[in-house]
Amino acid sequence: MQIKNWPKFQHFTNRRPPWIKLYRDLLDDDEWFHLSPASTKVLIGLWLLASEDETKQGLLPTLKKITFRLRISEKALLSSVSELSHWVLHDDITLISPRHQLVPSETETETETETETETETETETEFTRVWKVYPKKVGKQAAEKAWGKLNGSRPSIETLLAAIESQKQTEQWKKDEGKFIPYFSTWLNGKRWEDEVVVQESLEVRLTRWAEKEDAHDEK
Repeated sequence: MQIKNWPKFQHFTNRRPPWIKLYRDLLDDDEWFHLSPASTKVLIGLWLLASEDETKQGLLPTLKKITFRLRISEKALLSSVSELSHWVLHDDITLISPRHQLVPSETETETETETETETETETETEFTRVWKVYPKKVGKQAAEKAWGKLNGSRPSIETLLAAIESQKQTEQWKKDEGKFIPYFSTWLNGKRWEDEVVVQESLEVRLTRWAEKEDAHDEK
């Protein structure tokens, strides 16, 4: 992960301990206004950690180190990071540590599903319909905020549902039990429903297609 526009926040870069700059225009920043208190605290912590980067590029340490330095759980950190795309550059793939499984356990998934079922009203919201079919149910609060920001510019529900179903068939989303599927908030903010979907055929299908071509050639 890396802080966006890091030179803006640097201050006396050779000073030990390092300092960072904060600007009054944060008070007029809509993104800042809509951050949860927990994510606001995490963002300031990330700015401070970035000031320790010897390369002066605003790079952040590993997930494990961040959770230790900020004294928060991995789950809380990831939930906050999903809200901080305005300030933090990150690739969902690089957030995954071999010793940290981001996909909810079966117990967590079952609990979440039961809770959603109990609280659903008879009239299902559009967000709920899409959330139910999205395969990576992490960072729901951030996803709801991203959904709200797209109000008026979202495509139809049918378009979103079709895009998700198509992308479920891609190699990236299938790999390692869905480890590389982006958070739903990231998917929405990046308008990923517009992505061109390339579904790789299985070896069996390709061999069958090849055999059919050979048979057709022999018949000639």
